[in-house]
Amino acid sequence: MSTTCLVVLTDSLYLNGTIRTLRSWQARNPNFPVIALSRDPIALQSNELASLCQERVLIDAQDYSDISPYKKSRSKRHAQTFFKFEAFRDFGYERNIFLDSDVLSLREAPALYANNQSPLLAARDTGFRKTRGYKGHPNEMNSGVLSIGRSLLGQTTVEQLKAIARENPGRSGYNSGDQGILNKWIHSYGIPLEALPPEYNLIKKDYTDTSGLESCRLLHYCDRKPWFPYAGERGELEALWHNFTDEQR
Repeated sequence: MSTTCLVVLTDSLYLNGTIRTLRSWQARNPNFPVIALSRDPIALQSNELASLCQERVLIDAQDYSDISPYKKSRSKRHAQTFFKFEAFRDFGYERNIFLDSDVLSLREAPALYANNQSPLLAARDTGFRKTRGYKGHPNEMNSGVLSIGRSLLGQTTVEQLKAIARENPGRSGYNSGDQGILNKWIHSYGIPLEALPPEYNLIKKDYTDTSGLESCRLLHYCDRKPWFPYAGERGELEALWHNFTDEQR
């Protein structure tokens, strides 16, 4: 029985991305049990998603009804980022690996699962730029790729994260979304964080920028999502996404 599971968060808007993320991971890494989380029952009913998962979990949005998104960003999408806290649930494994649904696996990523005892692994956010109004720390981790050890799994962590989101959400940007809350939690509770090298979460907003691609393991599309319709010319990194096939195993 596997001691590690792979966790994804999806909905109907991100379902195509989730499926591509899972297929690319399974093409290059061990075939861990997959837990798909969503507040969207229609997304969880997808036959293709079901074929890739061992468990599909419907999130009760009511559990997050007392958490308000940043007042100037009251979009439904912004509010739903807090559902990522569910990746810290105890699903019965020693380690949960979480991937955002806009991550493409280009090479194996053994540091996330190979005999690692660190409670939490994540890469620094190379796209982070401290603004004048920012009240956090100068170095922030990106929450798109996480490896979470047994000591941090369970209801206690989920409630700690939800409490920060309710009581100290911050003003905007890095302060207020799931990533800002996770970084506050790390610093507030003194969570031991092992920083992964950038190739484990290569953050790209310019899809014509191929720097770092030669060693990249996990490519993170942080601008427009590659599966969304787009009338303009696509960059080389988007071509990587669209050209991926299971035959690349």
